[in-house]
Amino acid sequence: MEDFLFSVNAVIPLFILMAVGWILTRLNVWNSDFLKIANTISFNILIPCNLFCNIYNANFTEVFDAKLLAFVLITVAVIVGIGFAVVPVLSKKPARQGVILQALFRGNFALLGLPLCEALAGPEGAQIASVFLAFLIPAFNILATVILSIYSDNKPDSIWKILKNIAKNPLIIGCVAGLLFSFTKPYFTLPNIVYKPLSDLKLVATPFALLVLGGDFKFRSFVDNIKCVTFTGLTRTVVVPAIAVVFAALLGFRGLHIALIISTFGTPVAVASTAMTYKMNGDYDLACQVVVFTTLCSAFTITMFAFISRLSGLL
Repeated sequence: MEDFLFSVNAVIPLFILMAVGWILTRLNVWNSDFLKIANTISFNILIPCNLFCNIYNANFTEVFDAKLLAFVLITVAVIVGIGFAVVPVLSKKPARQGVILQALFRGNFALLGLPLCEALAGPEGAQIASVFLAFLIPAFNILATVILSIYSDNKPDSIWKILKNIAKNPLIIGCVAGLLFSFTKPYFTLPNIVYKPLSDLKLVATPFALLVLGGDFKFRSFVDNIKCVTFTGLTRTVVVPAIAVVFAALLGFRGLHIALIISTFGTPVAVASTAMTYKMNGDYDLACQVVVFTTLCSAFTITMFAFISRLSGLL
């Protein structure tokens, strides 16, 4: 019951913010032109500040497990590899294929993964999650940039253009800057006059992105995309975490390691994925719908995985 209440309390506020955004659009408080500008602000400023602060505050002196990190990264690589083969069967449109493939591995680790890991494994869970965040978020953002570049309607004609897309991506710049300043913290910390504005922008990032996502949500388009949304959502929230937990258990992972794996692979698709999809010419409507659908599903699937893992002695 506690796991269910945690899941509901974590997910319902996200839905409320999306609903507020949708209502604001219906009331003509804002229009599509404003939402385009809002997406640009979110992608170029707010989310990079959020990523920078999360990674900057990661404590690398706490528990670190190279074996667990390797397992997570290899699992992500396997998911992407299988996705490359399966996704073209589901949709023939490149802009949709990139969104589906991105959604299979890119969970909302920063927003939901950290508190979820703490709820499942206590303070030690929070410690290991904060360290892993500094590695996983840059890896997820780089991989998402590569995938969306490959499947873009404006497909790059060389590896250099893909590298250029990575280098100039604001989310990746925020991740790299956070890593660099995090490593220098023993010798130099950002003065409050610099960190405080970044921290304030971080607090705005997720609520603002959720409002914009809700404002852009189109029910008619959702019905048209129901096949892709359902496949992507259920694969992300049920199939992927089930496979990850089973293989982790077979390899001997237990306790807080299982908590981190559920937090990594069981959380809904990252809100930041919608802003990146918009800026990289992917299927933005589909990206928004997948975030909404996986967020709804996760309230139940996270609870299910936590309950089964506790029942089987993995947690």
